[in-house]
Amino acid sequence: MPEKKKVLFINYSLHSGGIEKSLVTVLSLFDYDSYDVDLQLFANDGMFLSRVPSSVNLLPPLFPAEYKLNIRQAFPALLRKGRPLTAVCRLMVSFAGLKGTMGERLVRMWNVENRFIRSSKKEYDAVIAFMEGQPIYYAVTKVKSKNKIGFIHGDYAAMGLCKIYDYDFVRSLNALCTVSESCKTALDNTFPEFKDKFHVIYNIISSTFMRNMANEPADFEDDFTGTRILSIARLSHQKGLDIALPAIAALKKEGLKFKWYIIGIGPEEENLKAMIEQLGIGDYVKFLGERSNPYPFLKACDIYLQPSRFEGKSIAVDEAMVMCRPILLTDFSTAADQITTGENGLIVPMTSEGVAEGLKELLQNPELRAQFTAALEKCDYTNEDEIKKLYALICES
Repeated sequence: MPEKKKVLFINYSLHSGGIEKSLVTVLSLFDYDSYDVDLQLFANDGMFLSRVPSSVNLLPPLFPAEYKLNIRQAFPALLRKGRPLTAVCRLMVSFAGLKGTMGERLVRMWNVENRFIRSSKKEYDAVIAFMEGQPIYYAVTKVKSKNKIGFIHGDYAAMGLCKIYDYDFVRSLNALCTVSESCKTALDNTFPEFKDKFHVIYNIISSTFMRNMANEPADFEDDFTGTRILSIARLSHQKGLDIALPAIAALKKEGLKFKWYIIGIGPEEENLKAMIEQLGIGDYVKFLGERSNPYPFLKACDIYLQPSRFEGKSIAVDEAMVMCRPILLTDFSTAADQITTGENGLIVPMTSEGVAEGLKELLQNPELRAQFTAALEKCDYTNEDEIKKLYALICES
């Protein structure tokens, strides 16, 4: 029997985001008869940590648990734990992440962390950095492997990443994977000299698993019986929830009856709640927090809304498609990679007015919602064979 290949996966944490969900899906399907798999996280926490298969060797985190706290809590906690250098690192990172584009912040934060973070002790046949930024930077600079594979789960240009800094990292990778053709085109246009390194590996979907999970009850924590709109999203600027709130206010003013439920947590939660109070729509919007099993909520909702500013290939949208929910998307760059507007969902302008117009059409036209559902029911979105593309890249070493 041939010797197993040693593979290292790297990610920042396993919180309730699409990238994290995609990673645990990959790990749940991995061939452990052929591969020994280690998982390196910067922080060993998050809702999906419990879903890491027992066959995976979870390594000690690169930073202690206190590192993830806000700076006012983290700094004294790290000092009390006898980690003064890590406390200094955390303080410097907090300043590094205050201003600039996403790419500029990631670069400044990594330039701090790189001085304090340990290198990997083992040598691997392949290392897979499962997201942009620190995981890729760590894989290139801190891990011994002849085969280094990176992932970027979004539109490189739309994400505001730093081409000048990333250039040498892209050059150092053996392969860079992304999740849609549009995302690959963005990489091709940004780094044309490295086109041969870029590969599309779609987010892996198991329709049978999702539909079985959806049979559990959905507790919306209220007694509302009308039309339910659902979003599953990190509460961040990227997801555009602030774009949709004025739309909800406008439709309330018109007298339409519905309720918008949001599954997710994130840094914009307080700002969004303040905006909801200012708009007077607290009776129309409800936050449900993190949910380890969102599928019963997808099954029970009437409309799925994704008002994002940018996406790669949204896993939440894929899941809404599997559950055959009528979908409303803003016109982010990869929206048309997932649905065909007017056929199995609607794509509207990335404005509050556009979202209001699209929601109004779906709310007032149950026949259109039924048409979209019927179109989605004709397709099988299961694509577990995508993992074979990753095996092929691993075996190129």
